[in-house]
Order: sequence, then C-alpha cells, then structure tokens
Amino acid sequence: MIRAVIIDDIPEAISVLKSDLENYCVNIEVVGSAEGVVTGAKLIRDLKPDLVFLDIQMKDGSGFDFLKLFQMFNSN
Repeated sequence: MIRAVIIDDIPEAISVLKSDLENYCVNIEVVGSAEGVVTGAKLIRDLKPDLVFLDIQMKDGSGFDFLKLFQMFNSN
C-alpha cells in the first residue's frame, strides 16, 4: 500500500482528490491532509508518506515555498 498525503488550501479539492483515489487507485491510502505550507511540512515530517499531492499556490505560500520549508525542517 502506498501511503499518501494531500496538501491543498481548498478543502473541496482535498475531498475530490481523496474520493478519486479511493475509487480509482485502491493501492493508495490517504493517511493525512493539510491546508497550507507550514502544516503540510509538519504533516510530512510526522507521517513520512510515500507520495505527496501538493497544490502549487496556497494562501500561505507556494509549492516552492513548501519545498524550501520542508528542506529546512529536515536539515535539523
């Protein structure tokens, strides 16, 4: 089973993607979701998923901001 997280600032988008994955990708389990850059980085650090679905533009930053923040979290 592939463990995945979804990071998107639109709750409906998270819900639709999660539903699509449940219906069409039975080997992917969504183990968590977050609605922003900071919460997403913490979620990945805590859950260590195999796969991340990452929105490009969120209210508290971009997917690229997320990558920078995530790299900082992992360097400590």
